[in-house]
Amino acid sequence: MQLDTPTLAIVTVFLTALLGGLLVFAGLQNRAVRAPLTWGLAFLLSAVGLGLVTVRGMVPDWMSIQLANALVLIGLGLVWVGARQFEGRRPRPAMIAIAPLIWFVACAIPAIGSDINARTVIASALAASLAFVSGCEIWRGRAEPLLSRWPTVVTLFIYAALMFARVPVTLLVPQPKGAYLLTASLLYPLLAFSTLLFVVVLAFLLLNMTKERSELRHKTAALVDPLTGVANRRAFLAGGEQLSLQGHSDGSALAVLLFDLDHFKAINDRFGHAAGDAVLTTFAQTAARTLGPKALFGRIGGEEFGAVLRVMHLGEALAHAEQVRRAFAAAAPADDVVPTVSIGVALENETDRTLATLMAAADHALYRAKAKGRNRVASAVFATMEDMPPAEEGERRAWRKLPASA
Repeated sequence: MQLDTPTLAIVTVFLTALLGGLLVFAGLQNRAVRAPLTWGLAFLLSAVGLGLVTVRGMVPDWMSIQLANALVLIGLGLVWVGARQFEGRRPRPAMIAIAPLIWFVACAIPAIGSDINARTVIASALAASLAFVSGCEIWRGRAEPLLSRWPTVVTLFIYAALMFARVPVTLLVPQPKGAYLLTASLLYPLLAFSTLLFVVVLAFLLLNMTKERSELRHKTAALVDPLTGVANRRAFLAGGEQLSLQGHSDGSALAVLLFDLDHFKAINDRFGHAAGDAVLTTFAQTAARTLGPKALFGRIGGEEFGAVLRVMHLGEALAHAEQVRRAFAAAAPADDVVPTVSIGVALENETDRTLATLMAAADHALYRAKAKGRNRVASAVFATMEDMPPAEEGERRAWRKLPASA
């Protein structure tokens, strides 16, 4: 069978509708992600519009020209809206009407409505603009590591470039007056094939991007503590083990810091679990920010946290621990609330290099910090940081008020 332009157009209509149905089905399976439903509707409306273009001459011209192109433009607008939904931005569905409105107004002008070249220029420019802004929306979310994101952006930009290219081509090689879309130019078989390719590739990428998002969130949920947003015990131990196996030629050593919030059970018993959750969240955010991105920080369990980082000497590890202690003391979630934490520090040496050994040593140091009165740093080498200034009186105050955010 010869794949002429009408045949390609019919195949494009059928595949667009089929892929739209698949996107709708994917959206119905996961209601938490609304973008596939929007994209599915976009493909279905575009299929109707392309179908009306295909039956030009068998239906009134206003259906195969004005209405058909308006439906395709609405479909492209919905691709844009779906991209905004996917990236967590406000959809602004009213903006979908801008391109179809421009199209209808232009067609209402006799000089444009009766000229296939003028209509082609306007429709192509509008379609290109919508594809371009859709690609920009997907590109803006590039911080999220999705493999299908970049091919999706490239596909949308290529389609936008093809549509923009139709404008000068139409102006340089005008189509004969009264010509039909499917027979007006030798370029239309290429246009029909590129549209078919665009529809198939884009649908596949959108479906795959949605799948990757779900898999990434499941993976993240399995490795992140849901309350504090830091690494959970599983992720912390796995990451720490990996760091302990990595060799470094800069002379640095692996340090393990273990944190235990002081009097945490008393906080829960006196003020309730909401206050306790606020304390845990405040500490996690403060410690992660103070230690910086180069440190592995996580919640080990309950009110216990840990950090693994590379330092040049023990003094540097103790300094990091003291910075966290002071920052947490200053990060009270309410004006009359001053939190405290005890910290144990251990540093690897030639004989003690495994994560389990370092954590055991840090835990022993933490026990000594607690025994010495809490709210202090202790190391696995020296008894207690006696040279560090004692906790100020203000840091000894109890948690007396339920945080407003709790």
